[in-house]
Amino acid sequence: MALNWKSVSVEHVRAALKQVANSKSKDRASGLIVFDGDRKLPAKEVLGVAYRLANKLASDVPLKFSSGDGTLYILQRLGFRAERIPRAENGME
Repeated sequence: MALNWKSVSVEHVRAALKQVANSKSKDRASGLIVFDGDRKLPAKEVLGVAYRLANKLASDVPLKFSSGDGTLYILQRLGFRAERIPRAENGME
Protein backbone atom coordinates (compact mmCIF):
# COMPACT_ATOMS: atom_id res chain seq x y z
CA MET A 1 0.00 0.00 0.00
CA ALA A 2 1.43 3.36 -1.03
CA LEU A 3 1.34 6.08 1.58
CA ASN A 4 -0.67 9.21 0.77
CA TRP A 5 1.59 12.02 1.98
CA LYS A 6 -0.86 14.64 0.70
CA SER A 7 -3.04 13.80 3.71
CA VAL A 8 -0.42 15.32 6.04
CA SER A 9 -0.99 18.99 6.87
CA VAL A 10 0.93 21.65 8.74
CA GLU A 11 -1.32 21.03 11.75
CA HIS A 12 -0.47 17.32 11.75
CA VAL A 13 3.26 18.09 11.72
CA ARG A 14 2.89 20.65 14.52
CA ALA A 15 1.03 18.08 16.65
CA ALA A 16 3.69 15.48 15.81
CA LEU A 17 6.48 17.88 16.80
CA LYS A 18 4.88 18.29 20.23
CA GLN A 19 4.36 14.57 20.63
CA VAL A 20 7.94 13.67 19.66
CA ALA A 21 9.38 16.50 21.78
CA ASN A 22 7.57 15.08 24.81
CA SER A 23 8.75 11.53 24.20
CA LYS A 24 12.04 9.88 25.07
CA SER A 25 12.65 9.19 21.40
CA LYS A 26 13.74 12.78 20.81
CA ASP A 27 17.10 11.78 22.24
CA ARG A 28 17.85 9.39 19.37
CA ALA A 29 20.45 10.75 17.00
CA SER A 30 19.61 10.95 13.35
CA GLY A 31 21.11 12.46 10.26
CA LEU A 32 17.73 13.98 9.33
CA ILE A 33 16.34 16.65 11.59
CA VAL A 34 13.40 18.99 11.69
CA PHE A 35 13.55 22.12 13.77
CA ASP A 36 10.92 23.03 16.34
CA GLY A 37 12.16 26.45 17.34
CA ASP A 38 15.69 25.84 18.59
CA ARG A 39 15.05 22.16 19.20
CA LYS A 40 16.24 19.50 16.74
CA LEU A 41 13.99 16.47 16.39
CA PRO A 42 14.30 13.30 14.29
CA ALA A 43 12.59 14.16 11.00
CA LYS A 44 11.55 10.63 10.02
CA GLU A 45 9.91 10.03 13.38
CA VAL A 46 8.07 13.36 13.28
CA LEU A 47 6.82 12.63 9.77
CA GLY A 48 5.69 9.14 10.77
CA VAL A 49 3.71 10.50 13.72
CA ALA A 50 2.20 13.20 11.51
CA TYR A 51 1.14 10.58 8.95
CA ARG A 52 -0.52 8.44 11.63
CA LEU A 53 -2.35 11.49 12.98
CA ALA A 54 -3.48 12.55 9.51
CA ASN A 55 -4.81 9.10 8.69
CA LYS A 56 -6.18 8.27 12.15
CA LEU A 57 -3.87 5.30 12.59
CA ALA A 58 -2.83 3.86 15.93
CA SER A 59 0.61 4.87 17.12
CA ASP A 60 1.81 1.27 16.94
CA VAL A 61 0.91 0.81 13.27
CA PRO A 62 4.20 0.25 11.45
CA LEU A 63 4.91 2.49 8.48
CA LYS A 64 7.46 1.67 5.84
CA PHE A 65 8.85 4.64 4.02
CA SER A 66 12.32 5.58 3.01
CA SER A 67 13.84 8.44 4.85
CA GLY A 68 16.16 10.85 3.16
CA ASP A 69 15.38 13.44 0.58
CA GLY A 70 11.69 12.49 0.44
CA THR A 71 11.24 13.08 4.17
CA LEU A 72 13.01 16.42 3.97
CA TYR A 73 11.03 17.44 0.89
CA ILE A 74 7.64 16.75 2.50
CA LEU A 75 8.50 18.68 5.65
CA GLN A 76 10.03 21.58 3.71
CA ARG A 77 7.04 21.69 1.35
CA LEU A 78 4.86 22.23 4.42
CA GLY A 79 7.07 25.12 5.54
CA PHE A 80 9.24 23.44 8.16
CA ARG A 81 13.00 23.73 8.42
CA ALA A 82 14.31 20.23 7.85
CA GLU A 83 17.80 19.21 6.85
CA ARG A 84 20.43 16.54 6.80
CA ILE A 85 23.24 17.07 9.27
CA PRO A 86 26.68 15.48 9.27
CA ARG A 87 27.14 12.65 11.76
CA ALA A 88 29.57 14.69 13.86
CA GLU A 89 26.84 17.27 14.50
CA ASN A 90 23.88 14.99 15.09
CA GLY A 91 23.53 15.31 18.85
CA MET A 92 19.87 15.90 19.56
CA GLU A 93 18.72 18.66 21.90
